[in-house]
Amino acid sequence: MTTYTIGFEDGGDDLDGGLRLDPEAEVAEVTVVAKTPTDLRRAMTLQSTLPKASKVSVVIAEAPYWFTAPNPSLTPAHRWRALTEVRTFKKGSGWQVDVTFNAPTPSGRVVTAVARAFSGNRLEAIASPVPVVAGPGAAHWRPGDPNAAVADPAGPMPIRIGAPAGDLVVRTDVSVPWAGDAVLADRSGSPSWEEIGRPGGEKLLAAGLTDPALVPPVDDRSVNPIGFVSVPTQGVGELTVVDDAWVIRYDGAVLTRIAASGAVTVMDVNRVRKLRGVTIDWRRGHTGPLTAVRVVAGLAAAGVPLVCDHVPAWAGALGPGLVALLDAAPASVLDDDLTREEHSIRLRRRALRDHGVKERWARMGAVGSYLPTTSILLATRRPDQVAFALEQAGRQREADLEVVLALHGVPREHPGVAAAIEKFDRPLTVYQAPHAQVFGSVLNAAAERASGSMLLKMDDDDWYGPDFLADLLLAHSYTGADVLGTSPEFVYLAAIDVTVHHQQITEQVTNFIAGGTILTTRSAFDAVGGFRPLPRSVDTQFQHAVQVAGGTIYRGHGLGYILRRGKAAEHTWREPIGTFLKRNKRQWRGFRPNALMELPGGRS
Repeated sequence: MTTYTIGFEDGGDDLDGGLRLDPEAEVAEVTVVAKTPTDLRRAMTLQSTLPKASKVSVVIAEAPYWFTAPNPSLTPAHRWRALTEVRTFKKGSGWQVDVTFNAPTPSGRVVTAVARAFSGNRLEAIASPVPVVAGPGAAHWRPGDPNAAVADPAGPMPIRIGAPAGDLVVRTDVSVPWAGDAVLADRSGSPSWEEIGRPGGEKLLAAGLTDPALVPPVDDRSVNPIGFVSVPTQGVGELTVVDDAWVIRYDGAVLTRIAASGAVTVMDVNRVRKLRGVTIDWRRGHTGPLTAVRVVAGLAAAGVPLVCDHVPAWAGALGPGLVALLDAAPASVLDDDLTREEHSIRLRRRALRDHGVKERWARMGAVGSYLPTTSILLATRRPDQVAFALEQAGRQREADLEVVLALHGVPREHPGVAAAIEKFDRPLTVYQAPHAQVFGSVLNAAAERASGSMLLKMDDDDWYGPDFLADLLLAHSYTGADVLGTSPEFVYLAAIDVTVHHQQITEQVTNFIAGGTILTTRSAFDAVGGFRPLPRSVDTQFQHAVQVAGGTIYRGHGLGYILRRGKAAEHTWREPIGTFLKRNKRQWRGFRPNALMELPGGRS
């Protein structure tokens, strides 16, 4: 029997670039070699083309140090009754997974399971339509989607389980007409400067290279802000072209060489995380405009702080949002740690929203990306805080939300409360909680009245930036975490009128987030029974329950939240003020919000 070794490296895909396999064939062994976990996710997209085998090996040449071992979850749906052994072991800076069966089994399922294992074996689905990809590099248009089908660029549409295998065909080879009926999204690849320079080639530049929809998406489940370093230890690097390839150089050395396709991988990002920032050298864009745009969009989506001179017109496919941010940011934005992180967050928001997988398919005519409804659980004992708390909830943007206001022993008829409720213009449910009901039970009762698929616990006296919820929802989309939040990185000590900034490690899986920032899926909330019926410590108890149940907690950036701290007796978390004066990165006299809070007293 035959043995196949198939490589996924540097943006090149053997399976959709010329190698043709029969998924019904039976071979002795299949080995899939991927340079990085990002490359392996493209193999997921093409898994249906792989043959059956009695042994399947998946080799990942290199992975970031913080990746967990890829132990695949062998779900019953895979019907791996023939499984005899699974072996996962470290191999240099990467991993190898060997799976053995006593009968030939679809090897693509093993590839998918190993790729999914890198993200904790969480359910990871991409919204409709079901895609068909055709032509060299087509997997870049739908990374990490094992439900994708593969076709010849000339067609016809494959049939799967008695129905057409997909709803939309993305072709990168448009040299031949498509046979049969199908909804086509033809993408001719990345035109080079040579093609643009030919007679009539200027039409390529004028006709559409300013449209982000022509650029393959960033694989945002792999290339994202995870691992961002808020206190860099190296200086500013340079993104430039060397030997017809985009590289990032620092201090005379090449830190990473990006694939010819322009697809940034998680290892490219990992190698430049310690840099204070990266300067883009647009003058050396010899690779063609779309390749250059892919590089910049991928780095921006990962939160790499980028600065440059004026963005050239040929890079307009970045989209007007990213172009405006890059044009507006002077090189000095990198000098200070805080302004550097603010700039990074603005870039990553725009890049993820404009160049993520769901957004790209929405721009190609698919159903728009799903924005879950979030129910904000807002419990208060203080009538004088109701107006402020509702104002913080109401200023949230880029989010579909409702508020469940739990008045804990506070009469709705109180003049200040009634006026605040009347003024609030978002969906609102008011729950009158008895004074004697313990805090945890009040929150659970509020959750029972909530209709959202996500639940956000907000405190009644803390400040929330207008993108606080949207940023957490964005983090949920690229991490799949069950619970998300942030740390109390900024604290306003009201008793002494001082704002402190604690140094925190963010954009990582964690075991602690601030109680006033807990965003949880409804399924995770229900799985652990919600909050314990306690008067205090409900936040830490909930987080502990999620972790021991096998859930994941993720800590996003801390620049959208300010914890207000009064006297210890005023809070359920009764730490003295002195605790918040320790481990400060910096502090200011008075109330000092960062620019992303968009509050009076902050920097614009």
